[in-house]
Amino acid sequence: MGTLDTSVVCLPLFTHQRKKENVSFGRHSIPPSVADVHLGKEMFEIFKLFFTDEIISHLTEQTNLYAHRDKNNKDFCVDENDMMKFLGLLLISGYHSVPSENDYWSSSEDLEIPIFANTMCRERFKSIKRFFHVADNNNLENSKVAKILPLLHMLRNNCQKHGIFHEFLSIDESMIPYRGHHSAKQFIRNKPVRFGYKMWMMCSADGYPYNFSIYCGKDKSKKELLGYQVVMDMLQPVVNKDEHVVFFDNFFTSHALMIDLTSNGFRACGTIRDNRTGKCPLLSKKELEKKERGSYDYRSDDSVLCSRWNDNSIVTVASNYYGVSPMQKVNRWVKNEGRKAINQPHMIKMYNKGMGGVDVCDQMLSTYRPRLRSKKWWWNIWSHLLNLSIVASFRFYQHVNPGSQISHKDFRREIARTLARIETPRKREGGPTSSVPKAIRYDNVNHFLQEFSKGRCYVCKKNTRLKCIKCEKTLHKACSINFHKK
Repeated sequence: MGTLDTSVVCLPLFTHQRKKENVSFGRHSIPPSVADVHLGKEMFEIFKLFFTDEIISHLTEQTNLYAHRDKNNKDFCVDENDMMKFLGLLLISGYHSVPSENDYWSSSEDLEIPIFANTMCRERFKSIKRFFHVADNNNLENSKVAKILPLLHMLRNNCQKHGIFHEFLSIDESMIPYRGHHSAKQFIRNKPVRFGYKMWMMCSADGYPYNFSIYCGKDKSKKELLGYQVVMDMLQPVVNKDEHVVFFDNFFTSHALMIDLTSNGFRACGTIRDNRTGKCPLLSKKELEKKERGSYDYRSDDSVLCSRWNDNSIVTVASNYYGVSPMQKVNRWVKNEGRKAINQPHMIKMYNKGMGGVDVCDQMLSTYRPRLRSKKWWWNIWSHLLNLSIVASFRFYQHVNPGSQISHKDFRREIARTLARIETPRKREGGPTSSVPKAIRYDNVNHFLQEFSKGRCYVCKKNTRLKCIKCEKTLHKACSINFHKK
């Protein structure tokens, strides 16, 4: 790590080493706001900035192409309005759960969700889902996930077209649940989602996604550590480097990465593993554990500063921007002393403040994940990207309207209902109705026939104008006797 600063351990103030402890680039500017450009726009207008008409046209075109050319079904046809209604129903399934897909169109009072039947008939929805496609099978990229890449690229570009307007950025991994068979599927032990596709993400501290890509395995052409490659790839869209600070965990951090980020003008901070500190001579973990809680040690080579702090466990953080001062005070439980204010280095406080944006995004994605499933291996990625567009537009709406009190759920409901009602609601055209519970049908209590609009008798299927007010079935007088008798 070069010639290291041998500063005194655990001093709350610095003397002649103070300047060496501070590895700041200098002045740090704040990103400009993009709120003024989109001020006053409604929620659906904000959503269309991310999931644009271009994306909907692309999905419609590829779905028709797949049905006509690849499946030789010339009768199938879908337009943009049908596609928008299809998307709306997918989003509704994320916050309105029933046991099976068919139950969304059930007419039973305990399962009925009227907006599904009023938006699209069940067979129409299933046919769109059967032929739904994202990419042209005759023009795929050289990738394990080529069938989903066109949508991923368009959505990623839309997330970046407003610039990067947050100060704190975090880079981490995210998981898309999937338990089928695919060469890009990953297994990560001790994670909330253990099986699925791994996605690298760069998000703001509040969960707005700026950059993301799906991990398809090791790239043998690159010799750097995987964490190093991911950080450099995720930071490519960042133009005004002096407006941002980047945070990542110990999977990514290394002394070599910090040096290269410094040379490229990026401010960064992250937890670091012991074997990646560039042989920085910090106090060992065993030595620091023997000291009182809140003790710390640090060393600097004028480019990177490493600090080790004794908290619940020993924490090591490296940064090319933050230092250990100004020292913070945090409350912790200390054995035999109760709650007590202990020292906390400034760089650790900032790491806790800036890191975690990807986890915030993951939490919002998992709360209302679309539940309608398919056997296609890429379906989970597709529904994840649709879900991600809602999260991005919600966070952008909050940035444009900082005084808004709307919740994530209500924002999502507004978008889903708007998509589902893009056309006049359809009327249900007959079909079987839900059965009457036997305990009600045969109880011989209050089964009166009342005049009603003409319909088919539930028993003999002939026209009648009578209906049982309790069972809600159209019946003739004679048929009613047989219907209510065991």
